[in-house]
Amino acid sequence: MSLLSISNKPTDETNRYFNIRKDNFFLDEENQEHFLKNGWCVVKNVVRPEEIGSFMGTFNEISKIEGFALDDHFMNSGCLHNPEVRKKTQDVINMNTRSVLPRMFNMDKVNPHTGGSYQIKPASPVSELEVHQDSAVVDEEKDYCLFLWIPFCDVTEINGPIWVLPGSHLWGNTQRSLTVPWNFCEHTNTLREYMFPVTVNLGDALIFDPALVHGSTANLSENTRHSITITVLRQNYQLIYYFKDDNMAANTIEKYEVDENFYKDYDFHSKPDATKWKKSVVAYKPYIFDKEELVQLIEKHLPQ
Repeated sequence: MSLLSISNKPTDETNRYFNIRKDNFFLDEENQEHFLKNGWCVVKNVVRPEEIGSFMGTFNEISKIEGFALDDHFMNSGCLHNPEVRKKTQDVINMNTRSVLPRMFNMDKVNPHTGGSYQIKPASPVSELEVHQDSAVVDEEKDYCLFLWIPFCDVTEINGPIWVLPGSHLWGNTQRSLTVPWNFCEHTNTLREYMFPVTVNLGDALIFDPALVHGSTANLSENTRHSITITVLRQNYQLIYYFKDDNMAANTIEKYEVDENFYKDYDFHSKPDATKWKKSVVAYKPYIFDKEELVQLIEKHLPQ
């Protein structure tokens, strides 16, 4: 028997999450339509060589900074605690978004000042990234944002492409962070049965919803696969962060209103400082499914 009561299931709320995302960021209607139904889309040949060179140049700088230690496993630079790494990353992103974002998005709606992180996938059989949903950046009960993923090489099925589960961005699992247990972690094998890889060429950009279930396979090529993810936010956005630990009541979760400085300095595991960030305690929505219910949820939202 599922631990989630029928009344709390997101099936009745799906249209709300779909309608929130109908507030269009994209210039191209086909990209918007594909994103709405699937939770991702690819924009071809949109990032120029000099922009990729700029991103790679900054990566070469941060890779020499103290605390940067790349081994055989996947690395996200946003998880490194050194503020110099985060600052250099944010600076090069903000320098290039002025030219990159207007090629894809309506800049009357999108804020050009944003953040992001590098993703480094070494040539290694243990460089896979587990199936997951990314942390919520905004309150997805009333807003949404996008992640813009730019690889620095062709991405094939050999060097570790991103795998996606279409429609999973509409499931309604909105309270996500590194301190909140992921509701579907016990069902990764079931999730993988419905996922497929997205291959892209150098110069392309993969745009996806942070709520999309995704992951990546190991890089079995001979070269490290570099990429950068950029957060795409609306004008007048409000960043948030959810925090939950064992000392809290099971039916509550803390929600913090934060700004960019939080993502520069916070370690993403300890309790946020309530004297710096506005805190509210809200109802916790634990979407916990058995396998049969999860399959029903997946198939209900798969695009036709």
